[in-house]
Amino acid sequence: MAASGTLGGTSCPPTLANPSSWHMPPSPLQLLLERATAIEEDLAQGEDKPFTEVTHCHSGDAVATGHQPLAFLQQVAAICAYPQLLDDECVPADAKRRAGQILQHLQGGSPGAYNLEYVTSTVATKVARYLEQRDGGIPSDPRCIVPCSGTAAAVVDVVSLVVDEAAAQPTGVLVPVPGPPRRGAAVGLAGAVAVPYPLAEERGWAVATEALRRALRRARARCHPKVLCVVNPGDPTGHVLSRQNMEEIIRLAAEENLLLLADEVQQERAFLPGRPFLSFKRVLWEMGAPLASTVQLISFYSLSKGVGGGGYRAGFFELVNIDPSVLRCFYTWGLSVYPPILGQVMLQTAMDPPLPTEPSYPEFEEKLLEATGLVVAPGSEFGQEGGTHHVGLSLLPPAEVLERGLLTLTRFHAAFLREFS
Repeated sequence: MAASGTLGGTSCPPTLANPSSWHMPPSPLQLLLERATAIEEDLAQGEDKPFTEVTHCHSGDAVATGHQPLAFLQQVAAICAYPQLLDDECVPADAKRRAGQILQHLQGGSPGAYNLEYVTSTVATKVARYLEQRDGGIPSDPRCIVPCSGTAAAVVDVVSLVVDEAAAQPTGVLVPVPGPPRRGAAVGLAGAVAVPYPLAEERGWAVATEALRRALRRARARCHPKVLCVVNPGDPTGHVLSRQNMEEIIRLAAEENLLLLADEVQQERAFLPGRPFLSFKRVLWEMGAPLASTVQLISFYSLSKGVGGGGYRAGFFELVNIDPSVLRCFYTWGLSVYPPILGQVMLQTAMDPPLPTEPSYPEFEEKLLEATGLVVAPGSEFGQEGGTHHVGLSLLPPAEVLERGLLTLTRFHAAFLREFS
């Protein structure tokens, strides 16, 4: 490396010496959020608008939209962080009991230790039992569970395992569009190439295997596709894949020898009548031999999109038909996935919720721009098809806020069509 690029050198490359050269053009969503902030300032100063507040319906962050993490999870985590709360009469007895059990597994009785054994044994075992219940009794091996600090960093580390830097072609990872905007960035950070494939909007955002095969054929001219990423339930579309579609995807992965990455972090937000969430692991298992024992699958779960909050950085992924020795990589060099312990406390608690006979059960069950002041995400943020126009509308705001926002959006859309059609 040239002297200008070495640490401690007397000079830096122009891009490092001149921070202004780092600037990237703002995305449409960023521009909208900046404008929304300006409008909020105008409203605070008494400026007259056709609305009285800005309604944010663009974010997938449940806590940011007004939903607090379940109190039971917070109570258990708080006690673990400050055991003196065991003597506080305001904390429910079952939360104290659960926290006391967890404290026994923490080194020094504190989440302040690294607690590697707690993460890899206690939490992994609890996750495995949860998955068995979710999937109707299909076995889950705790040795194949990797608790992690959310899924964003975990995807980078997982994809890194299949990247061969010495190969003539870079590794390709098939990613859906529209899809999570950060997925392509994670693939790039792992040293691979994102290969977008379009979802079939006319079929309820299904994964069209014919479109997948076309994307594969085109990609082979510039990379070696090794990984197929599927998001189910969909983000930002909210779709839930049918069993038939999932079976088609699994067969394609087997035929093309692709590692299947199943982003299932939205599984607790599946609300389509007659279309319950099914995990890829369950569908694969129920397809039987030889696929059930040969297709390699890694599925991801995050507390961020469920009953917790993104700030706690807690999740896990499960390896299916992959040698458990691969896990050694994550606990030696994969430090980016190593999770904060309080987040893992909340994850363990979420995997083992209160029983109907316990006092916290009822509360736990009760809740798992210019013209309108309504902030939505532009479809371009998620990779919409050319010639199509969409907005991303989060369903996470409180019901009364969402109802007001939907009514506002409906009126604006009707007025827009009357004026410009």
